Amino acid sequence: MKWKEPTFGATPMLKALTTANAHRKAKAFDLAAEQEKQKLNYPDWAQTWLRKYKEDWYIAQANGDEVGMRKAQKLAEGLRSKLREMATFPKWAQEQMQKETVRWMTAEASGDIMEKLAAEKAGRAIREKLGLIDTSAKSPSQDTKKREEAKPLNIPKTNELETGKGDKSSFGSVAEFKKKYGDVIKKLGVELNVDPNLLGAVILVESGGSGFVNGKLKIRFEVHHFVKYPTSLFSFGKPTYKEHRYRENPKMEWKKVHTGKQSSEYDTLNFAITQNEEKAYRAISMGLTQILGSNYNALGYKSAKEMFQKFNTGHEEQIKGFVLFIKDANLVNKLQKNDLRGFVSGYNGKGNIEQYTKKLKENISLYKNS
Repeated sequence: MKWKEPTFGATPMLKALTTANAHRKAKAFDLAAEQEKQKLNYPDWAQTWLRKYKEDWYIAQANGDEVGMRKAQKLAEGLRSKLREMATFPKWAQEQMQKETVRWMTAEASGDIMEKLAAEKAGRAIREKLGLIDTSAKSPSQDTKKREEAKPLNIPKTNELETGKGDKSSFGSVAEFKKKYGDVIKKLGVELNVDPNLLGAVILVESGGSGFVNGKLKIRFEVHHFVKYPTSLFSFGKPTYKEHRYRENPKMEWKKVHTGKQSSEYDTLNFAITQNEEKAYRAISMGLTQILGSNYNALGYKSAKEMFQKFNTGHEEQIKGFVLFIKDANLVNKLQKNDLRGFVSGYNGKGNIEQYTKKLKENISLYKNS
């Protein structure tokens, strides 16, 4: 019989030493440098939890526990993501979300599944209050679709959008759009020496009917602007604006970015933020006329994230941003000369010039007579 060396688990003394050493390392961890690297501000409660996750990671590392190391790292990354999300919330929502986040982490640490679920439910309720969860209504009837297809302007149905307060409310017709924003467009037209009817028509043609869905800024995450080439986490097809996919781990299944729901666009954005925050905001088309975040400087913002935050304030900010965008693209002179083909070519490229020009002419008449 071949002799086999007996194996023993860690002794209580060794476990205590490992824990003490991990605690010392976690306490000495440079959180100031960490905050600068992550471009985040860690409040006291978050610092306590981050040090705990660091300690858990060191303990797992000492024991050769790769699963434990990954779990600790994932929890730390989740907390950073939560802090980034909360930074965009108003103060009341930050306070409530902080409470539920700590509640979730405490329940996770103790293994209390029911308490974790309760905290998650409370977190969803906060996001619903802020309009951050897509609760789109069911598709309209075929009769409704037929009536809308007859319109020259393709505007989403009002019942698909939550009518928010102030400048975030949707509009279901050209007349409603003009009533809400006609004065702003007229003022901008005078400043640019452009016929307000033409400027209003241009905005309508290039818009999707609203810059918001359920009170939340409408976005489209452009994967090919976030990564130059497909990676293990982000992928796109040929041409590059098609087949956008992402996954949070190379071992996971790919997820579609463009599903027709804003929730999938925001899920992609939120994950991309954990990789590179500013680059993620630069990779989204946003608002009424879907301007790419990388154009933030032309619109007078300090960053793409600031552009996102400002566009979130309402349609007026988005309309002003669009005007600054076409000024930067040297297209205002085309509108001043009523050179519709020249504007369409400069804004949309060489494809479908006749179709877009015809649509623009139709909407000039619609806007003028509304």
